[in-house]
Amino acid sequence: MTEKTNLFPNLIRFRETNRLKMAIAASIMLWCATPQQAAADTYEKHEIASVQQQKVKTTGTVLDQNGEAMIGVSVKVKDNATMGAITDLEGKFSIDAPKGATLEISYIGYKTVTVKAEGTALHITMKEDAEVLDEVVIVGYGSQKKVNVTGAVGMVNSEVLEARPVQNVSQALQGVVPGLNLSVGNSGGALDSSMSINIRGAGTIGDGSGSSPLILIDGIEGDLNSVNPNDIENVSVLKDAASASIYGARAAFGVILVTTKSGKSGKAKVSYNGNVRFSDALCVPEMMDSYQFALYFNRAAENAGDSGPFSQEALDRILAYQAGTLKETMTMNEQTRKWQAYGGANANTDWFKEFYNDWVPSQEHSLSISGGSEKTQYTISGSFLDQNGLLRHGSDNFQ
Repeated sequence: MTEKTNLFPNLIRFRETNRLKMAIAASIMLWCATPQQAAADTYEKHEIASVQQQKVKTTGTVLDQNGEAMIGVSVKVKDNATMGAITDLEGKFSIDAPKGATLEISYIGYKTVTVKAEGTALHITMKEDAEVLDEVVIVGYGSQKKVNVTGAVGMVNSEVLEARPVQNVSQALQGVVPGLNLSVGNSGGALDSSMSINIRGAGTIGDGSGSSPLILIDGIEGDLNSVNPNDIENVSVLKDAASASIYGARAAFGVILVTTKSGKSGKAKVSYNGNVRFSDALCVPEMMDSYQFALYFNRAAENAGDSGPFSQEALDRILAYQAGTLKETMTMNEQTRKWQAYGGANANTDWFKEFYNDWVPSQEHSLSISGGSEKTQYTISGSFLDQNGLLRHGSDNFQ
């Protein structure tokens, strides 16, 4: 038997070496990939667990200090307005919230209670907010604590009025008293115009000024806008018959009581309040250019069965005017020798920008001196207001 001789021993040894290297490299890659894959799987599991964190159903009962069930109490997740509930006739509630989330239980006239949502039944007792109930409100026969007032009374203190840079009391009261409606009267938006005021909607008896509330300034009937907002201590709005009955038929549409600031015994106190503000127009319509206006005007006329006032010649002329090749803003009718208002107009005027300023500055300065002794107190105040209007043409300032 003939012995086989290996003619390429180095080549065989080289191939075996390469196979060994490839096997080692594959083992290293497998060893490296295994912990990384395991870590990825662990992270994915944790991520899924975090995303799929179960919401626990938390139930509870809300009672007052006397053990009575409280109806209509707000229960919501803190900093999340979309998760909330309200207690029923028995004071019970049920809410689905993330485990460990903070629940806020609140009700008007009571202190807010915060608890953790753990999926267990809660028994909550709410305590009255003494600061709210002890607040003094002005009524027709003096002043009382809010807890003792049975009628509907809204109150605004001086801090709210002073924080609003407005020119009169009507503007200062907008949006701060529920049920108090203020609107621009027949004089429109003139700076010196007074607003129409009604409480809880329009009345069914009388019209015009007869349906407006009775306004008393320190007990004397007067104009609400005749008082400097910085001189007001508080404003009480008597909304129903129970709170305004002392004034009789004149208070059929409610009463607004204005109490001005009074001096206090002690050294003279000098107060200054000044502000500079900027105003701009709201909801200003955006106008089409003259070419778009002409197209839509023609389309409206065609929909009504008429022919449009802008001919193709007029449309071409408007385009030429916009391109700068035509300078005339209007063309004349050769037969009547009159300017043509529609078909002969080329101008591309934005009338809102023509009539209104983009913004205007205004300034207001108030100075008051108060003081006195135990028997006599005094308050002296004055103010300067320079309110600029938004109209570009004509006098539109108020001082």
